[in-house]
Amino acid sequence: MAVKPMCMPTQISDDEDTQKEDNIRCLTMIGHFGFECLPHQLVDRSIQQGFSFNILCVGETGIGKSTLINTLFNTNLKDKKSSHFYPNVELKIQTYDLQESNVQLKLSVVKTVGYGDQINKEASYQPIVDYIDAQFETYLQEELKIKRSFVDYHDSRIHVCLYFISPTGHSLKSLDLLMMKNIGSKVNLIPLIAKADTISKTDLQKFKCKIMSELVSNDIQIYQFPTDDETSAQVNSSMNEHLPFAVAGSMDEVKVGKRMVRGRQYPWGVLQ
Repeated sequence: MAVKPMCMPTQISDDEDTQKEDNIRCLTMIGHFGFECLPHQLVDRSIQQGFSFNILCVGETGIGKSTLINTLFNTNLKDKKSSHFYPNVELKIQTYDLQESNVQLKLSVVKTVGYGDQINKEASYQPIVDYIDAQFETYLQEELKIKRSFVDYHDSRIHVCLYFISPTGHSLKSLDLLMMKNIGSKVNLIPLIAKADTISKTDLQKFKCKIMSELVSNDIQIYQFPTDDETSAQVNSSMNEHLPFAVAGSMDEVKVGKRMVRGRQYPWGVLQ
């Protein structure tokens, strides 16, 4: 009988093993991947898209609306001074593209022109209410479309309304109460005492208490900082106690000691 030779197993040398391992394509990850990266991805996407902020400034002519906006955003937003001779209340809308670090902001400032200058002030609030309602209607019509494109859509709804109160030190005017009554339920209303550096500390505190009591008695709704979040509850509750805010703005640089600060120079000192 012929005996068939046995098949010996083929041995692979170490060099061949190394060669096969070298042919494996290895991809290096940029960073860690997991659902814990989701907040960072949302932040990065928001920074790339940019942010928009719409502010409505309501107040009499010359009360300091433009100065305060310039001070808040630390920039000189070129704006022409308004006169006191407008027959009706009008709204002036200006949009600015601002950038701080790598964050881009599209700022829309809506200011009242001729507010409180008319003899008959009964209809002074109507153009402002109509504008706020029109922005809600425009957004609603965009939502009702079959194909919505909110990426390219500029949301013109008002995020916050800064209402400037004259620093009389006495009480709110009937026009103030009427205006805030009509827009308090439509926007985030924040009352401000403009040019508060013209009132003493004692009178300012009395003025604040009087304003808040009048707002409560007239059932006027103003913005309250949320206190449900434990991390910010203490800070926000203290902010609510300071309402209405007393503000003063300036774009002039004044020397205090060895440094230059933004403030106002008075005979008695410098307001920083």
